[in-house]
Amino acid sequence: MNRQPSESPPRTFLGYVWRGLAGWRPRRPVGLFLMVAMIVVLLLGAQFVNVRDDPKRFAFFLSLLFIFFAVVITRALVDFFDVIREHLREREGIFRETFTKDGFTEELGRRVAKGDPGSWPE
Repeated sequence: MNRQPSESPPRTFLGYVWRGLAGWRPRRPVGLFLMVAMIVVLLLGAQFVNVRDDPKRFAFFLSLLFIFFAVVITRALVDFFDVIREHLREREGIFRETFTKDGFTEELGRRVAKGDPGSWPE
């Protein structure tokens, strides 16, 4: 963690906790926080048992849970497409790097024309 010389050390335990979380957050993906939030929401959602007699309150809690899980699913889909996009970008970069090497395409063309299966997978 990079500390500025002008920063003063925290005076309280909570100050140390906040400083630790501030340094910890950039290194963690959003999905980790959403997984922890899911556990908390499920534990807090256990109030369904107590609100069976009040349909409006039950509908309110149920709609809150649906909204939360819709946000989680949306974020999971965004992360999924980010991973796929990065994978395809790296794959194309490797493809371009391989075929732009000196003499690789000529050697490949010569082996294909000659019918040399020496390096072909079986």
